[in-house]
Parts: sequence; structure tokens; C-alpha cells
Amino acid sequence: MVSGAASKSFVPRVFVDDPAAIDGARLLIQGSLVRRLGRVLRLRRGDRLEVIHAEALHEVEVSRVTRDTVQTQILHSRPTRPDPPPRIELCPSLIRPQRFDLLVEKATELGASEIRPVRAARSLTRGKSSERLGRWKRLITEAAEQCRREQRPAVHEPIEVLDLLSEPVEPGTLRVMSSALEPERTIPDAAAHVPNLHTVQIVVGPEGGFSAEEAQAAADGGWAPVTLGPRPLRAETAGMVALAVVQTALALRTLPQPSPRRDPPPR
Repeated sequence: MVSGAASKSFVPRVFVDDPAAIDGARLLIQGSLVRRLGRVLRLRRGDRLEVIHAEALHEVEVSRVTRDTVQTQILHSRPTRPDPPPRIELCPSLIRPQRFDLLVEKATELGASEIRPVRAARSLTRGKSSERLGRWKRLITEAAEQCRREQRPAVHEPIEVLDLLSEPVEPGTLRVMSSALEPERTIPDAAAHVPNLHTVQIVVGPEGGFSAEEAQAAADGGWAPVTLGPRPLRAETAGMVALAVVQTALALRTLPQPSPRRDPPPR
């Protein structure tokens, strides 16, 4: 008879952040993750698991499951692979907590490298930032496990949108702002003018849109207004669509590809 996880067509993947989890060839999982592995995934002795810990991916075999721990033996290890370029930074304005949580989860699934929440003039900000940040990190970890990412996007404390918009731009960076007032220019259109693209930054406004002051600050900071289609979108939907457009454009090679890295010749 095939046991719990072994009967599935895939090996579950989890992130473990405990710095003391590995002792030689043993990897010990503790904390809230144990309940999900034991009761939900029904891991049993002999089942396989992928554990990402300390910038390495470990294939492990479960040796014992208790109420408080999952004990495993490391079979194989390799360094985690970085996300393919370009980096995609999503900068969404704060909206209602449940909708923003959904955006954080889906942004992880859609390949965002970094999530930088911003407070705009029309943002809805409720709850303590520290509490929300901890929740966002948990949502990112769960989404990254589900879609089998090896890197989790970083998420930051919210900052003022005017501070973000005025940051100096580095060469090779595409800056776009989702705008209902832009009828024609798309993300690939804006990218055509950025040589050696290595970073895409996307800023998305709140439900009421950006103020005139914020729109002017974006223009002054080199943020190109772009359309995401003919229909007005909810703020969380706009963030997801923008990420999907970037990923589709990369797959179709309609965004400029980063220049290959060239090591200096030996002296």
C-alpha cells in the first residue's frame, strides 16, 4: 500500500526558516508547519518531502512524525535557483485588507520578485503595519510552496507613494504606472524604450486612483502610464493583470531580454 504523500504525483515543498533545523544529515521540522504536514498532507514514515532551508533545496525522507515534530533524513541537496531575469517589483497601493491579502498571494504565484506596498492619498489603511507584514509573509510562503517557487518575494513595510515615485531610476529599469487615463500605451510599448532591461517596477493605485500630485510626481520620476485593457479594474485585479502581462510578454519575447552576463577576461 502506498502511504499519504507518496501516493500523490508530486512531492510537497515547504520552506523552513529555523536556523537550527539541520544537524548533520538530519532535518527537523517544528512549529505550526507540523500540523499541516501531519494532519493535512498526512505524511508518514518513508514519504518524501522537499525542504527549502538556508538557500538550499533538500530532498528528505520522513523518518518519524510526532505531534510536535517531523523528523527527516536528507537524501540530496542543491543550491536554490534564482528567479530568471528581469526582476519584477510590484508596488501596490494599500486597499482593503482582504483584497490586499489576495493580491499578495497572487503576486507570489505570478512571479513577483518583490512587493513594496505604498500609501497613496486615497489609500485605505487599517490595522497595524507590523501585524499586516507578518500576515503577508505567511501568505507569500504558502503561495510559494503551492506554486513550487524556490525563492520567496521580499515584502516590505508600506512607504509613502511620493517617496517611491521620487526614487532615482537606475539604467535598465522599466517603470510603469497603471492608469485608466492612458488609452493606448501598453507595458511592451513602454519597454521598447528601455535598453538592457533588468528590472520592471509596476505601481498600482488605490480604488480612487492617484491624485493629480501623485500623477505629476510619477511623470517627473520616469514612470510611464500604461493601459491594462479597455475596462476599469479593481486595484487588486490591476496588480494581477499587470504581472500577467509582463510574464506573457517575457514568454513571447516582446520585452527586451537582459544582456547575458560577461565575465571579464583573465589577466
